[in-house]
Amino acid sequence: MNILMFFGNHPLKTSGSVSLDLFNGFKKRGHNVKLLVSVYDKAYPEGVISMETLFLSYKDRVRDKLKRIFKIDQKKRLTDRKYHFHEIDEKRMFYATNQFLKKSKIKPDAIIVLFAKNFLNAKNIFELNTKTKAPVYWMMYDSAPLTGGCHYSWDCKGYQNTCGNCPGLFSSDPFDMTYQNLLYKKKYFDQTDISIVLASEWQYLHTIKSTLFKNQPIHKIFIAINPELFKPVPKEIVRKRLGIPTARKVIFFGANYLGDERKGMQYLVQALTILKRSLTNDALRGNILLLIAGEEVDKLSDQLPFEYFSLGVVDNGPGIASAYQATDLFVCPSIEDAGPSMINQSLMCGTPIVSFAQGVSLDLVISGQTGYRAKLRDSEDLAEGILSILRMTDTDYCKMKNNCREKAMELLHPDVNISRWLEILPKK
Repeated sequence: MNILMFFGNHPLKTSGSVSLDLFNGFKKRGHNVKLLVSVYDKAYPEGVISMETLFLSYKDRVRDKLKRIFKIDQKKRLTDRKYHFHEIDEKRMFYATNQFLKKSKIKPDAIIVLFAKNFLNAKNIFELNTKTKAPVYWMMYDSAPLTGGCHYSWDCKGYQNTCGNCPGLFSSDPFDMTYQNLLYKKKYFDQTDISIVLASEWQYLHTIKSTLFKNQPIHKIFIAINPELFKPVPKEIVRKRLGIPTARKVIFFGANYLGDERKGMQYLVQALTILKRSLTNDALRGNILLLIAGEEVDKLSDQLPFEYFSLGVVDNGPGIASAYQATDLFVCPSIEDAGPSMINQSLMCGTPIVSFAQGVSLDLVISGQTGYRAKLRDSEDLAEGILSILRMTDTDYCKMKNNCREKAMELLHPDVNISRWLEILPKK
C-alpha cells in the first residue's frame, strides 16, 4: 500500500517521535511510505521528506533569533496563550497541494495527517483527497482539528457550534476569525472522505460534540511506546547512574514547560503541600524526593515543600525513560490535555501513575490497578492518590507495577498500534 503522511513539525524532536514511529511501523510491514514534514534536517531517514529547503531553514532560524533578541511575540499580543493558537487565519495556504504531491512522488492509497498547523489547511486536505481519491485519516494530537483555531478549548464550547466570541482572541464578535475559520474548514471537510483518529477517551468526548466531525467516522488508536526502551529496570541501577539516593521515595513529574497553565502544576504544588502536612511526625515526611523534568523549574522551586532533583530538559528517549525507571510513581497533574504521552511512557516502564481524570488517564489510569485517578482539579484527592501509592506494601506495589507493564503491552505495543491502523486503512 502507498501511504502518504504529513507532519508539520520536526519528526526527530519531542512529539515528532509519534510520526516517525508510525512511519517505521508501516515500512516494517512492507508498505511504501512517505512522510512529508515542514522542517529541514539532513539527518532524516529515506522516505522522510522536508518541504523546507536548507536556505529557508537558515532564514527561519535567523528570523526566530531576531524575534527572541527584540522580544517580538505577535501571538502573545493577539491571543490568550493558554488557548495555544499557532495560526490565526486558517485560510492561509503554506504550500499548493500539487507541491505536496510532486514532492512525495507517489500516488497514495491512504493519506494520514498528523499535525497540520502552519503546514497544510482544510483546502489542501480536500484537494489531496479529490486529486488522489485516497481517504484521509487525521490523527488528533490536540483539539485543533475541531476548532476555529485554538489547540485547547478549555471551557469554551464554541467548537460545538460555529465558534466566534472567542475568549482566546479576547473577542466579543460572533463573526470573528474563529467563526470564519470554522466555516472555511466545514466547507471543505463536508466534501472530503475524512476520518478522525483519536488517542484518548478525552478526545473522543470532544469530537462527538464537534460541529466538524461529529458525523464523520471516528477511530481510537493509542499512541505506541517502544517496549525495548521504555521497560522496567531495577530502580537502584538507574538511581546510581543519575546520582539519586537509593533509599528515598521518589515522585516524578515533568513537562516541556512547567509554567504552562494546562499542565496543572499549581494543583500539584497544592497536593504536595497537603501531603507534607498530613505526614507530621511520620518518617516518610523527610524521605520524599521530587524528580523533575522540563524547563521553568524556577517557577516552581520556591513553592515545592520537598527536596527536589532537577533533570532539566531531557530527550524523549533514554533520558525520559530513565526518569520513569528511577522513580516510585509518576504524577500527571494536567488539567487540559489530550494525553499526555508521558502517561503511556510511564505505563510501559511499569511505573504507577497518579493523575487527574483528564486526557488519556481516562483510558489507562485505573485506580488500584495501574495507579490512582483523582477527581479533576481536586488537589486533596491528588494528594490522597500519591500517599496511597507511597504507603503500599512491597507485594501490592510489585503487583501494580506488573499491571502497568501488562496493560501497556496489551494496548500500547507498536505491533498493536500498526495492526489497528491497518484495520481502518483501505484494503489493498
